[in-house]
Amino acid sequence: MRRSALSGSCLMSALMVVAAMVLAVPLVADAQESILIDLPSAGRLRGVAQHLGTELESRGIELVELAGSALPEPPPTSLVTDDDTVRDPQQRERLGEFIRAGGGMVLIVGRSQRHIEQANAFTKPLGLEITPDPGIAGPIESSGTPLTMGLMLPEPGSLRMRLAGNGIVPIARQSGRVVCAGVVVEKGGIIVIPAQLVLADIDQPAGKRSGLTLLARSVAWSSRLSELQATTRPGGGQVPSGIDFPAGQTDLPLEQRDFAGAILYDCQATEDDWPEITAVVAAALEQSGLPVKALRVRDTQEPLVEALQSRPQLVVLGSWRQYGVAECAAIYQYVASGGSLLALAHAHTDRQIRLVYINEPLIQFGVVCSLGRSGGAAEVAGGPLEQLGEIPWGVRLLGETVQPLITVRGGRQLAAGYVEFERGRVMALDAGPLLSNAAYRLQLKERIVPWLMRSE
Repeated sequence: MRRSALSGSCLMSALMVVAAMVLAVPLVADAQESILIDLPSAGRLRGVAQHLGTELESRGIELVELAGSALPEPPPTSLVTDDDTVRDPQQRERLGEFIRAGGGMVLIVGRSQRHIEQANAFTKPLGLEITPDPGIAGPIESSGTPLTMGLMLPEPGSLRMRLAGNGIVPIARQSGRVVCAGVVVEKGGIIVIPAQLVLADIDQPAGKRSGLTLLARSVAWSSRLSELQATTRPGGGQVPSGIDFPAGQTDLPLEQRDFAGAILYDCQATEDDWPEITAVVAAALEQSGLPVKALRVRDTQEPLVEALQSRPQLVVLGSWRQYGVAECAAIYQYVASGGSLLALAHAHTDRQIRLVYINEPLIQFGVVCSLGRSGGAAEVAGGPLEQLGEIPWGVRLLGETVQPLITVRGGRQLAAGYVEFERGRVMALDAGPLLSNAAYRLQLKERIVPWLMRSE
């Protein structure tokens, strides 16, 4: 019996200084998301199919059934299958069309020569090549994407393969080589994950199957790999040892060390409407009655480390520059010990890397920013103004522990949200709509700043 269609029952390597922390799973699905699981009904992957179906259904994701050899109509958002499925040329053509039209696919690949060859017949034309490599060994390392956030990846032994291709999104490495990755294909995307990585801890109790969790996250992200690209640092999440700060300017007074009794503002960007956004934010911050000082970044390599020693009343970060390892650790300690952090995320498409920069400190608190939120009618949770009117497309917040403040698409996508972390508070906000929506600005002034200042 070959298979059945189931209906169902980082930290980043650059932030290992705080690696003991366990973060939330960033698996966020829209209400319309549907998944097709097409895995063998016998053999090693049978248990994977059963556990994966249970995991996805528990998150409110609809599972759909396979209709013979054809995909159901309407097609699912994403599907997961193994390399035996793509042996047939007609099936390879059907699945390729599905991906190019906007579908997501996760391909589980065995590590033998036969499995790799039949998988390559499908993936290589899509831009991702699998090469046998029996020499790799050692622990599996995260490449710094939301898919591996908070996971202690299993120890599967040698995965015996490596992945390569122009524009691939690395997810995990072994011996420094990419062993799990995805690639955007026109409107959709495909992720390749080694079977042994999924199976390594499949017999563990629920909640301890990290390979399965990685698979579930991959399925949820495969149809929107372009968003994952926008949250992942090129080169696999490694923060360079020497950081070049962009040229910037600000009308706020500059300060390097003394922020006691003041608000620290770290954004001097001149592009992407940032001067206008800064003016709006500064006006809202000044309502607190505290001085607002801009961080002087040009005179030291990691300026937040020294500045946070003076314990600002509030720290505001904009998406404009890179943050070093020591700065991320200092931000973590500041919030954990009772500090308040406001993250303003905004970037145009040609500077999406700046969202990666601001994710480096935010990911410690289970928050990820991605340039992929739909525009539309905005709503606010738990406040007197439930309807905020239309806001443009922009930054979307992801993270299971993030509480919603401002949403679009009937609450399915977050434009603003918050977490309470240990003794501190973190608020993340798409800053773009501050320029076009007066009710959105009012939320910053009357709800967000007072909550962060603990005066509401």
